[in-house]
Amino acid sequence: MKQWILKISLVGLIAICGGCGYTLKANLPENLKRVHVAPVKNNVDLSSAISQKSPFRVYRPGLEVELTNAVINRFIFDGQLKVTSVEKADAVVEVTLMDYQRDGLRYNQADEVQEYRLSVSMDVVVTQTSAQKVLWHDRVTGDTTFFLGGPRAISEDQAAAKAVEDAARRIVERTLEYW
Repeated sequence: MKQWILKISLVGLIAICGGCGYTLKANLPENLKRVHVAPVKNNVDLSSAISQKSPFRVYRPGLEVELTNAVINRFIFDGQLKVTSVEKADAVVEVTLMDYQRDGLRYNQADEVQEYRLSVSMDVVVTQTSAQKVLWHDRVTGDTTFFLGGPRAISEDQAAAKAVEDAARRIVERTLEYW
């Protein structure tokens, strides 16, 4: 009986020490250690009508500043790439805000909106500075839903902050997981 317990313990110890090879560290190339996040450019066209029911586009002033700060803070929080000036950077992240959209998701019997989806869409380009090579270029959308009433009600400002954080998370994860 003792030998059987000893064998099982030994097998368990080998399995634990051997591991599966999975790591939480990004597989970044050696030459990428620093990143610069350029100020977000705003290309939201406020003059375009979006529908007959809602002819005016909603927008949040200063959203580009919030996005810039959120992406920088997310890189700092992650810690795998150091945020620095453009002169010292190995890669540059350029974000262009393309759309800010609030869509009704849930309506009551009087056809009043009870829940919204808030989306922030942007065009993102990450370039390696030494080779002037585009590492990735894609459309990224951060979004959230929010209720106007009830126990889970939040303001549009709080929802916009959540959508911005979601967008920043997606940009940083995509940059680090590119490799």
